[in-house]
Amino acid sequence: MTVSVADLGALTRIDGGGPADPVCFTTVVDPVFTIGPKVHGGALQVVSAHAAVDAVGRSEMVPVAISSDYLRAPEPRDVDVVATVVKRGRRVCVVDVVVAQDGRDAVRSVVTLAAPDHGTPRHSGVPDELAAMPTEPAADAVPVRGSIVADIVHLAAAVDMHYDRSSVPVMAGERGAPETRFWARPADGETDGFFAILAGDLSMPVVMNLGVFGWAPTLQMTTYLRRRPAPGWLRARVTTTEIGQGWFEEDHLLVDATGAVVAQSRQLALVPSQEGQA
Repeated sequence: MTVSVADLGALTRIDGGGPADPVCFTTVVDPVFTIGPKVHGGALQVVSAHAAVDAVGRSEMVPVAISSDYLRAPEPRDVDVVATVVKRGRRVCVVDVVVAQDGRDAVRSVVTLAAPDHGTPRHSGVPDELAAMPTEPAADAVPVRGSIVADIVHLAAAVDMHYDRSSVPVMAGERGAPETRFWARPADGETDGFFAILAGDLSMPVVMNLGVFGWAPTLQMTTYLRRRPAPGWLRARVTTTEIGQGWFEEDHLLVDATGAVVAQSRQLALVPSQEGQA
């Protein structure tokens, strides 16, 4: 059976009475949505976003901001999700969402819901490196499916993702700048806002281009969904400002086929302890 990114929205509501009560859900996260043995952080943000939207019940609103603290990495199986609406406004709603497994909190998020942006931006500062990427993967782009990272990045079964070859020297056994660029779209289904949230955490850790390998667990990640994406591929540029001895930050900037900014994310992650030889 084919697993789709849309499956992350398959929550079953098990409790939720009045408008002030927490809304409880359960869902099963498929092993496709993992990095190594643990559930992918972006996938957990998508689950949290779906829970917040369901709890508020306002179809005109989208999760414009999701701020998540990662307490532990759950396994790919059943999880419990509790969404508590803390503000139900005319233009903005705020929802606290907790994803737990085996009675222990795994991810705690604050999800802000509002109408997505629209129209022509008053200002746009999309960097040239991103704007210059073609709207579809270049002929020499490196597909994740079938690559050396596919055994770790299991999302390749549900996400069609290709790296700009010049941005992943590590895949050729070389080293380079801590920056990646990629194209992504769902392997099955249309590109939508929830997929854009997932794509905000798709890149391999940029430290890999420096020859630093291993698990880079995320401590905290904030994602902004700026607008609903146009159909087609998303393009992303992933950068960092500083890689320390213990921590590094990683930023995703995503545009759609029209060149409009769709999503942004920033995460603080632990520098892997293993340094390889490129």
